[in-house]
Amino acid sequence: SGDRCRTPDNRPGECIGIKQCSPLIALLTQTTPVPKAVLEFLQKSQCGFEGRNPLVCCPIQNEVTTPSSTAIRQPENDVPIDASNHPNVRLLPLNICGQYNSDNKVWNGEKTKLFEYPWMVLLAYNRDGWNRQSYRCGGTIINEKYVLTAAHCVKDLPSVLSLAGVRIGEYDLQTDPDCMENENGDSECANSPIDYRIETTVPHPSYSPSNLQNDIALVRIRGKINFRTDSIKPICLPIGSDQTRNLLGQKLIVSGWGTTEKGTSSNVLLKVSVPVVSREKCESVYNRSSSLHPIKISSHQICAGGENDQDSCDGDSGGPLIFKGEVNSRPRFVQYGIVSFGPRSCGIKGFPAVYTRVSYYTNWILSTIRP
Repeated sequence: SGDRCRTPDNRPGECIGIKQCSPLIALLTQTTPVPKAVLEFLQKSQCGFEGRNPLVCCPIQNEVTTPSSTAIRQPENDVPIDASNHPNVRLLPLNICGQYNSDNKVWNGEKTKLFEYPWMVLLAYNRDGWNRQSYRCGGTIINEKYVLTAAHCVKDLPSVLSLAGVRIGEYDLQTDPDCMENENGDSECANSPIDYRIETTVPHPSYSPSNLQNDIALVRIRGKINFRTDSIKPICLPIGSDQTRNLLGQKLIVSGWGTTEKGTSSNVLLKVSVPVVSREKCESVYNRSSSLHPIKISSHQICAGGENDQDSCDGDSGGPLIFKGEVNSRPRFVQYGIVSFGPRSCGIKGFPAVYTRVSYYTNWILSTIRP
């Protein structure tokens, strides 16, 4: 461990690499863009270099655990409620969800093919004083009436913003229609994307922005989504044995347009594979000495990525983390996670992103949706 030092706010600290200092990492990752005051605090925190890497004076965490961090701890034997016999399973289109339309190889930040991930949704927002809408979050189609996204995309929005609608069947934001060449060299085109208005949004009743737990929400659209086109299909939810699958070490897929508060960073839908990281490893990264924001990773979350220079930067805030699963004993794509939070700078090496673990919420989803 590093030399003793004093933080800019005069607390005792030790001089260590910023990646070992989760209070400062937490400050950096909570908001985008990073406030000027935070950047100044970081500059003042600098206390030397190790090679080319700057060291920071990291506040020393007193060994007293704060009530907020212990309250979140789920018991270790905590397992999801099996949703396979829920009466509302009938509202899920199990026969057509999560179909494979690709060769399953995922490289980093690679463009998807047209029709590959037809469940992807963009959430459009109105901003006071602007006459055009902007995309600031993603989501997925789960049936003809509902889109799954993160609670932070629909609740406690800045007062100037309001959720306006969802766009489905999109692939390349710059072209309409979207076309690609098929094996025979012929051009194959998708139908134009469709914009739906919103009937209601249902954030999880226990969503807490302060501790980032239960970051999941449902958006019910006006009208009904038609699945007769190749560019619009639903994703499968984890049900039954998929709810308790051990994903540790597996490479899951994040897809998106890189949508965050700043808008989209790619015109074409991208995909990137991210390895699932253990809770312990993830928590130690975020909590080396976190007194500022004790970030607890609960069993209701998944950590993934941070292994190389890619992270869910290509993903959308509120968008999906998917993997092959089994539905009606057929291989299908199942959504295991929702992009919740993490280093917005595309995963600083060694910093995984944190996703809401959908399998713990399948029961809530089924109890919340209605025909």
